[in-house]
Amino acid sequence: MKRLVLTSLALAAAFAASSASAQGFSATLGYTNVNPKSNNGTLAGASASVNDDWSATGSVAYAFNDNFSLELWTGLANFEHEVSLAGLGTIASVKHRPTTLSVNYHFAPDSKVRPFIGAGYGWVNVSGEQTLGALAGLGIDGTNSNGLSYGGGVDIFFTDRVFLRADVRKLDFDTDVTVETLGNVGTATVDPLVYGLSVGLTF
Repeated sequence: MKRLVLTSLALAAAFAASSASAQGFSATLGYTNVNPKSNNGTLAGASASVNDDWSATGSVAYAFNDNFSLELWTGLANFEHEVSLAGLGTIASVKHRPTTLSVNYHFAPDSKVRPFIGAGYGWVNVSGEQTLGALAGLGIDGTNSNGLSYGGGVDIFFTDRVFLRADVRKLDFDTDVTVETLGNVGTATVDPLVYGLSVGLTF
């Protein structure tokens, strides 16, 4: 993680040196859907599936010039998912809060409609694990996750400062699952697409 932060800062310095015409901060507040991929791995010998959820998210970014920005995006509240196994139904629920640090490239800086793409690194903090159904009453634990993230979106400016953002990002999210008396029962591969709609402000 330390190496990633140092690399991001070095890139930021390079971008800042290239242009100073559009420096400044922006922030967004929105509502986001975390939609896990299909086929979420095998737990205790059975196929697992994880449902989607919505929650509030926000971001803060710094633009180094007309095109490049560094963005910190995070969940403002937990997302909660139910985990189901083939033949057993819903067996657990889990909460998590994702965070990403990304370098974004913005197109058409002079337009009111500004697409962008980005790539970076993401962290997922897993919490609130609880067994349900056939496994109710047993302790359960899921590991935190981290990995690459990437995505893109579009900013639609209504004024020089206020904009609407629609974006999508891909997160690398795998969690090793341990259940009381059963031990490690496998890895849930969530790897969601994350769809968001937010309102932003530059300052």
